[in-house]
Amino acid sequence: MIKRIYFAFVLFWVGVSTAFAGDPFTVAGVKVDATGSNAIEAQVAANTEGQIRAAEILLNRLTLPSQRAGKDFSNVSPEVIARMIRALQVSNEKRSTQRYLGDVTVSFVPSEVKRYLEAQGMTMMSSQAEKRLIVPVLSGNGLWTPNDWHAVWATGAFSNSLTPVEPITLGSGNDSLISSSQAANVDIAALKRLGGLFGARQVLVVNAEPALGGIQVRMSDVSIDSGLRKDLGSVTSPSYEDAAWAVMSRVEDDWKSASATLAQNAVSMPVSVLYRSHSDWIWLQSIINNSAQIQGARLDALSKDGALMNITYGGDMERLRNELSYKGVDMRQDGQLGTVMFRKGRY
Repeated sequence: MIKRIYFAFVLFWVGVSTAFAGDPFTVAGVKVDATGSNAIEAQVAANTEGQIRAAEILLNRLTLPSQRAGKDFSNVSPEVIARMIRALQVSNEKRSTQRYLGDVTVSFVPSEVKRYLEAQGMTMMSSQAEKRLIVPVLSGNGLWTPNDWHAVWATGAFSNSLTPVEPITLGSGNDSLISSSQAANVDIAALKRLGGLFGARQVLVVNAEPALGGIQVRMSDVSIDSGLRKDLGSVTSPSYEDAAWAVMSRVEDDWKSASATLAQNAVSMPVSVLYRSHSDWIWLQSIINNSAQIQGARLDALSKDGALMNITYGGDMERLRNELSYKGVDMRQDGQLGTVMFRKGRY
């Protein structure tokens, strides 16, 4: 069935999917507040403050916790940071004769960031996870009514994360879909209903409540297709905004650690991808390209009704099979073709 036509190039990789949200080398929504002897001095101080904080967030974002031990990115000099910056934008400006406030967004040059990290003996990790739906639960508040915790996530400041998130839209649901208590208790059935409404495969529940010294947040990451729940512990921060950044740092570190483990346990195998039309083939490519388990895929042969590929995945066949099944792809063993993938209902 499948003619053996060989290509010596990689057709597509997980890391380039358009499903990923934003640029991981951009840090958005860094709040600055500085004073000076005059308005210009205050603005310069605020912009410098924003650049240093954005660089710290970015360098933490792109590195493993194990490699950051003993390093303090808050002490990187402004001169070094300046070489890494590609663009800077300020929004929501407020100023007086001696004070300046605003939200700073900084874009960095990937090659310069990589050069800096390599000089520190560190590996840069910049591949993004698939976008998560985030469910901000605030103790004592309804899930579908406005509150300070939801407002922090609605700013869009975290769309450039390695684990980009999208908050629920308050006007699109109600307690019959999922209530605050169901979300706080990580009710899998209710979260699956929610995921279906928003087209999400991964849901992050962030359960916040006022605590001594600030805001305490418990985090649970749920895979909608498998129903698996991963508790990521808790963080305590002085404000809702700081708590959100701390949450994203914890989730990013978990993603990077898992990615490193996947890379260490990676397995390559041949697979026959079967299809009945060109549109089916394009659709199957998209599924493979967006799989959280598949790290890379090489096209070895192509015909009008099938392709022979070599895929590299994380080593857990059952997890890969479950993910593909949720997305509408059957993965089976065939006596003649070996491992085959095809769109459900086509064969």
